[in-house]
Amino acid sequence: MIFGNDQDILKVLKLNQDNCQKTIDQAQALKVSAEADILKTEKFISDIEKKFGVDSSVAVMSQPDKTSYSTINEVDNLNWNELVAQANAAYPNKLTIDDILTEKEYQNAMQHLESINEEFSKRTGFRKVDWIFFGTAVALQCVRQYVLDPWLKKIRSGAGPSDEKGRKNNAEPGWYHADTDKILISRVPFDAQGYSDNSTVAGFLKGGGHRTVTLGHDPIMGWAFGTANILTNTLTRFDFKSAHIKNIPGKGNTIYALADTSRIFHACKERIVNEGWDGKVAVGSAIVREAIHLKSDINTKKSLPLPGVSTLISPKAAEKLCQYGIDTASVGTEMGLSMAINMIISMVHRLFYDEAIDEPKLYEVRTRKIILYSNCLASGSNAIAAVITRNPKILDVGGLLVTITRLFSDIRFITKVKQEFIESNLDLHFKGISDEIDKMYKEIFYAEYPSI
Repeated sequence: MIFGNDQDILKVLKLNQDNCQKTIDQAQALKVSAEADILKTEKFISDIEKKFGVDSSVAVMSQPDKTSYSTINEVDNLNWNELVAQANAAYPNKLTIDDILTEKEYQNAMQHLESINEEFSKRTGFRKVDWIFFGTAVALQCVRQYVLDPWLKKIRSGAGPSDEKGRKNNAEPGWYHADTDKILISRVPFDAQGYSDNSTVAGFLKGGGHRTVTLGHDPIMGWAFGTANILTNTLTRFDFKSAHIKNIPGKGNTIYALADTSRIFHACKERIVNEGWDGKVAVGSAIVREAIHLKSDINTKKSLPLPGVSTLISPKAAEKLCQYGIDTASVGTEMGLSMAINMIISMVHRLFYDEAIDEPKLYEVRTRKIILYSNCLASGSNAIAAVITRNPKILDVGGLLVTITRLFSDIRFITKVKQEFIESNLDLHFKGISDEIDKMYKEIFYAEYPSI
């Protein structure tokens, strides 16, 4: 039999409960009435005995006529749809489990649920070996924060300034068009910092360093804007205003005149659609050129700004963060190393799994708790240290991002496992009750009606 939704089941249960209660109430009323009749009868018999001197104790009771009892030849069962229809008619409004449970039943259910919660906490709580892993994880994260990350930032100062060394300026570029064969060998246009004599572009890059002002240097937006700039010999600013880049003898690439940002992307589309194979090669070359440039700049001392900061906040904010060492390279490195430590702890802890005493999902909950708690402790202490010392350079932004991510993923996983654990235990509990009820029902029913 396929049952309906939760509301159908609740309403049918409520209907059955109310019908049973009505039957019980009627039986109680009949019992009270019968007891009253018995008392009256006993009093009447007692009066007769006194009046006529008759001893009723020796009277023989006549046997009831068995034919007076109705024999049940058929059990009337309504099908599920008929029960649902009756229940919906009786209870048109939405029901909850509270409408069915009595106060005592509700308290018993809550006590049972609490015992299941305690069992889950007990089985997923830290054991001696888990505390060792927890301490190790915290120590490794702290060593990364205060020793390894600063050292990696320090050695970045020896990296090359960019990939532009040895590359040529763009020779005679066209408007919104870069020659395909010059894309890979020319300097990227958004690295230009000189100005032409055109007054309309004077101070075009004001607001920060050229990496924080130009979208071509954004680690995410650069893949679109930087690639489009390379294809069109243009530069797009953080506020989406653009300029043409021209090669001026003696000055090299310069910011020459204002450009239309929408025309930049229209020119890119036209190049793909109308220039055949050469246009597709140009686009591919521009993407490769953008990748080479980003990879080169990310390893420099100032690295690249964090994605979107220049556009969403300001170039000055992005540059300030870079001065504190909070840039794409440092945050990316911190995230990578933090995740690597988490992965190592998880893998090694998995080796201690004993299938004789542990369940796979409950053991994974313990593993995730080790990682989550160690990350929270390390990130929390690091943030407090940065505030107390007023030194933002020691702030572990990458590790904090990893911790926040794990807060969502691990808590969601643990909650799901806990829900499954509770439901499985409740299913066992209610199955036991159901089996006991079925057993009692069969014993009573077949004792009363053995012929059925």
